[in-house]
Amino acid sequence: MKDKLKFFFWSAFSGLLLALSFPKFDLFWIAWVALVPFFWSLRQVRGFRNAVLCGFAFGLVFFGFDLFWVNSLSRFVGVWAVLGWGALVLFQTLFTVLFALVVNPLDKSRGYKVALLPLDKSRGYKGYPLIAALLWVLVEWLRAWGPFGVTGGDVGYSQAAFLPLIQIAALTSVYGISFLVIFFNAALVELLFYKKKLPLIFSLLLILVAVGYGFWVLHSSVSGSPLVRLALIQPNIDQKEKIAPKKVFETYKILEELTRQAARAKPKIIIWPETAVFSYLLYDPVLYPRVKQLAFDTQAWLLVGTPHYERGRIYNSVVAISPSSEVVSRYDKEHLVPFGEYLPFRPLLYPFLKYVGYYDQEFSSNPQPLLIEVEGVKFGIVICFESTFPDLIRKRVKQGADLILTVTNDAWFGDSSAPYFHLNTGIFRAIENRKYFVQVANTGISAVIDPYGRILEKTMLNQQKILVFEIPLP
Repeated sequence: MKDKLKFFFWSAFSGLLLALSFPKFDLFWIAWVALVPFFWSLRQVRGFRNAVLCGFAFGLVFFGFDLFWVNSLSRFVGVWAVLGWGALVLFQTLFTVLFALVVNPLDKSRGYKVALLPLDKSRGYKGYPLIAALLWVLVEWLRAWGPFGVTGGDVGYSQAAFLPLIQIAALTSVYGISFLVIFFNAALVELLFYKKKLPLIFSLLLILVAVGYGFWVLHSSVSGSPLVRLALIQPNIDQKEKIAPKKVFETYKILEELTRQAARAKPKIIIWPETAVFSYLLYDPVLYPRVKQLAFDTQAWLLVGTPHYERGRIYNSVVAISPSSEVVSRYDKEHLVPFGEYLPFRPLLYPFLKYVGYYDQEFSSNPQPLLIEVEGVKFGIVICFESTFPDLIRKRVKQGADLILTVTNDAWFGDSSAPYFHLNTGIFRAIENRKYFVQVANTGISAVIDPYGRILEKTMLNQQKILVFEIPLP
């Protein structure tokens, strides 16, 4: 029993180490060794049950810390946020259990009836580091699918600060970085406990090639032309005030004043964050005429995040208003946040959650969203956590987007790790698509990231700020 507890302890410790490599700890180098205790434990335990318990021990600790930001929503929904956090952690842990079951050597000496893959003398898979890395990446990919999919905790994101290494994401996406980190961890296990040097040598060669490629790309990177001048508005409005009906006009006045200040720099395009005003702006008899006049006065295009309704459906949208005060285009959010923007399994769950006060109405998804083109620039727009999914951004770029724009309202999550992780995903989306990535947030973090993941401009969290800059276009 003591031996089993030892393996469960080391699996949990491994989860804690990996959590330290993510925001707000950001000890990215720990990720390169964090999984050694977990992988070693999986190589030692016998039987189906023990593999499951190791997977649970690792997953509950890792996701418990990494997704702890969900609890910041308790300010709005009370204990339901804690319950949601627990449910999400448990659901994501099932994927680490799946990994543990498959990667654990399945031979008769460990209490199993069959061996799924060829085994070597060390009672492990032949080519164990490669298999472990491929399986881990597969599990990360699976975690992102479905209505409850998330990419939070994908190991590759922990390396956002290691710019030379992550340049290969242009070829492999973030999953290629995860592969390198997991391969190295598994190779260390082979060396430290089974005296096999070749996997670690091969792993180091892969890392050296990736870093060498990254330095070459960063050194040879060039900017395009012509330039377009943009202004980002970060109003820094507390979420409690933002959603208060009596504060709507006050919120708008802050945005209008910041927009007029930004107009002094003569930007072509001025961008507001997600749901900038708690109103259906295009139907508001007071605010809509004012925002049209604002576009005319500033002689700039306004890209405004606003809720919108049409034909009985409500959308989380971005609208483009021309300098001549016309609404010329609109983007409607495609990938909605479960429990945040809509209620899954509504007939079953609504009777229990109706007293929360957030589910009387819900947003609809637009499965075929459009690019917004202004001043000859095609914006591939995503809203809020859509930017955490590589496939959504790739879809916009395939449609012909010149740059990627994320508007978001991370004020929901206060000073938690969520806004920092959100920005890190933007670094990867820029590299993966070799496009400028622009993020505009209510309370931060707003930023401009070049196609190589370099942050050119960035605001602080909980800061009222205007960012004006010029982006070179292809």
